[in-house]
Amino acid sequence: MSLMNNDINNWIGKTIRFEDKVNEYPVKAMAAVFDYEYDKKKYINVPYGWHWLYFLNLPLQKNLGADGHEKRQGFMPPIPLPIRMYAGGEINFLNPLPLGKNATKSSKILSIQNKTGSSGKLTFLQIKHSILSDGEIAIEELQNLVYREEKSNSNNLKKYIRPPENYDYQKSWTTTPEMLFRYSALTHNTHRIHYDYLYATKVEGYPQIVVHGPLMATFLLDLASKVANDKNRL
Repeated sequence: MSLMNNDINNWIGKTIRFEDKVNEYPVKAMAAVFDYEYDKKKYINVPYGWHWLYFLNLPLQKNLGADGHEKRQGFMPPIPLPIRMYAGGEINFLNPLPLGKNATKSSKILSIQNKTGSSGKLTFLQIKHSILSDGEIAIEELQNLVYREEKSNSNNLKKYIRPPENYDYQKSWTTTPEMLFRYSALTHNTHRIHYDYLYATKVEGYPQIVVHGPLMATFLLDLASKVANDKNRL
């Protein structure tokens, strides 16, 4: 399948809207993933980064592709490159997202760009998400996705970069297959690289199953929120 630039541009500006009840269960389940004892009095609002547990896209089983992603239809443009990856983004937490209330999320495609890099053809897709609760914007997020060609296994073997040894704050998490499976389930993320070892290593060429980008961001947000509350260090 080929898709010309003019055809791709037809998706720019396209929007979709979700409504959801910000229930307690996802937060309670995510606390277990983080090895936190759940305290109902503590969790009045959704913690930073845990908004990814809500407003889930629920495609029918028959509409999943070989990689586990939903087939490109509807809101998502039918970009022909086979491999899709999370490529970072930006989040602004503007107001609390309280538990127990209804909320809405609107998503809009901002840009689609075709490029050629060292790994071959690439298409970058940027989406803006806005979450509203009680008539106020709680969270604004820019999400960047990249689509690329299939490559041999060796192309995904990256050199290990040792982290710096001097830092003011640190916290360690050990990601396990069980943790990644639970996070995939909580976010309804069916991309097979996160839980299917044979697919991740033999088909997409990774050395192991892959930690979710949003999960890594949530780890950092968890540490940052604790740093912000550490009155002795500010």
